[in-house]
Amino acid sequence: MSNVYLERLELAPGATKSEIKSAYRRLSKKYHPDINKSPDAQEQFIAINEAYNFLNEVGPTPHQETVAYDYDPYKKEYEERRKRARAYANKKAEEAQRRQEESIKYALGIFDSMAYIILAFNFLLSADYFLPVSQNQEKIISILGVNEALRSGVSKYRYDDIVFEKTKMRIDIGQLVGDVAPTAMVYSTPIFGTGRFADMEVNKQKIQVHQSYGVYVVFGYFIPAIFFIALLYRFILKTLDHKFTLAIVMTGLFVFQLYMFFKF
Repeated sequence: MSNVYLERLELAPGATKSEIKSAYRRLSKKYHPDINKSPDAQEQFIAINEAYNFLNEVGPTPHQETVAYDYDPYKKEYEERRKRARAYANKKAEEAQRRQEESIKYALGIFDSMAYIILAFNFLLSADYFLPVSQNQEKIISILGVNEALRSGVSKYRYDDIVFEKTKMRIDIGQLVGDVAPTAMVYSTPIFGTGRFADMEVNKQKIQVHQSYGVYVVFGYFIPAIFFIALLYRFILKTLDHKFTLAIVMTGLFVFQLYMFFKF
């Protein structure tokens, strides 16, 4: 008859102990709960451990058999061995689950401290945005064209970067065609000094240009998104996996926010 334990380890009758050990290492690594996140990974891991321990205790006897084993794994006399093997496999799976939970708890502990920094930064961003802007007459240091890469792989002239004495702005193209006066009235946020808009003179005509790309424009929705994620993380979601996912998302948004903040 076929041997269900050999089949679980993807081996043929007559397999040697070294082959069984090699198959066990390969499959236990493949289905280990720390690595494999599929719904049936833990059951597969338990079954592999059960098969390995049963074969180590009861068989194989490769020098006596070449086609099939001389025991039926469903016979009553093997029930205790099967129970011990399954208990051992369950224990290993529980240990793996516990280690994974401990790792997640440790990571969340670090994130909890970092979350205060993220929230404080976003509170300041919010206050900075809604407080009255400050205005300063500033010299224009440089105006540089910015190309944007398209999906086709071709780059296209898309923005102008204006560098003032104290701040900088990225505006849409087509607004600074002609002679640009060397100074401008720049309106920026009062806390971080982020440029919001500027009164400039082009071809002796006054125009107003607005920041078109940055932490407040285009990516301004990151601020309410972070507050919403923090609410879900702190008060609504309870499972470690869900909280860990939110922690990763919130950290990713924050890192991108910092990039946009320092760039613009």
